[in-house]
Amino acid sequence: MEIADTFADGYGVNPRVAFRLAHGWSQREAAEQWNQRWPDEPRTFKNFSYWEQWPATTGYAPSLDVLARMAQLYQCSVADLVVDLADFREMDSAQTAGGNLTGLWHSSYTYYSSGRNKELQGEHVVRLRHAGGRIIAASDPAEQESRLALELSVRGAIATGTWTERTAPAGYYRGAVYHGAVQLVVSPHGRSMTGRWLGFGKRFAVNTGDWQLDWLYD
Repeated sequence: MEIADTFADGYGVNPRVAFRLAHGWSQREAAEQWNQRWPDEPRTFKNFSYWEQWPATTGYAPSLDVLARMAQLYQCSVADLVVDLADFREMDSAQTAGGNLTGLWHSSYTYYSSGRNKELQGEHVVRLRHAGGRIIAASDPAEQESRLALELSVRGAIATGTWTERTAPAGYYRGAVYHGAVQLVVSPHGRSMTGRWLGFGKRFAVNTGDWQLDWLYD
């Protein structure tokens, strides 16, 4: 992370370029690393060039799926890759209407279990701490066996970031740790957030599902 910051500051490049340079890769080498991990969805140096030029008109916006994979490739968070984008919070009425999101929230997400061959739901009660444009959330380990943590960046009505879950040691997944990306839309009244999550499963397969958070109380 510090090396990437040095490249970004010293050479005036955006974070998508800086993290690649921090690994000592050319765009072609980054594409080769991608293709080694995900051979069923190959990319070329041109793809990396387009993603790095964005949001300029000569570039193409990477999807949340692409950003999640780039974050894994560069060993950073999705939010780290988009910190160069403009911040319009002061222009967004939802920011004022929603206010501070600090409080206790009910978190619910859906996921498909291949081992059990059905869609399931994961639920937690999490404590959100909202300061500036950042949200840190975590479930109470004293009350719940599975531990969930979120780190989000809020811009206007959009919250984007990463999640990590340490499953229950005695549960079906035996304490395995999972992580990925999430993007949520904050309601105008600031009492609910809905969106989608992304995460990696077996053999780097990308999994996704719905995610919703509902405010309980301060």
